[in-house]
Amino acid sequence: MTLKNKFDLTPGLPIICADDFIHGHVEGMDSEYLITTPMEDGRRHFIPLNVVDYVDDGVYLNITRDELQQLL
Repeated sequence: MTLKNKFDLTPGLPIICADDFIHGHVEGMDSEYLITTPMEDGRRHFIPLNVVDYVDDGVYLNITRDELQQLL
């Protein structure tokens, strides 16, 4: 099963880091990345799907805010 089929990523869901920091919201995804809605600077972030832990009332990442910043 691919990650794309594993997660039901609904646009608008919050993206929550392992340290409970809300990074932004889901705009969509492609085959390898979760795409955020435009951030304050107008840019979108592309978050690798392999850091998504699970999806419930938000998209929960298995890395902290600091670890995510290093990936972006």
